[in-house]
Amino acid sequence: MMFGCGGPNEGIYTGEIGNKKKVQIQVSAEGEVILEGYWQEALKGTHERGTYKGEDMNALVFEGPASKKFKLRILYQDQGNELIIRAIQSRTYGPGARYISTEEKAVFTPPPRLYRLTVD
Repeated sequence: MMFGCGGPNEGIYTGEIGNKKKVQIQVSAEGEVILEGYWQEALKGTHERGTYKGEDMNALVFEGPASKKFKLRILYQDQGNELIIRAIQSRTYGPGARYISTEEKAVFTPPPRLYRLTVD
């Protein structure tokens, strides 16, 4: 479950990541997470903890469609009404599969930010 400090606050976060001009992450009150605009179709995911270059970090992990099984992991830092994207990685299923960077620059400088839209 994703309550309290277990993930980003409920709402819609939007912005640019790399050459993707309209990325949107929707977080429901129940903890369901949906990513739109990064892959050709919407991906469903969950919040997890991860590490990147030895640093503990929040991660949103999305499952690829049944026709192309993979996991997409977005490592981020939560800063109020912003998600600061530190890295995006993917991996296939199978023994020994490891996450690899999906963006040209594994670590963004400056990092992209997704801004939370006002929820009424």
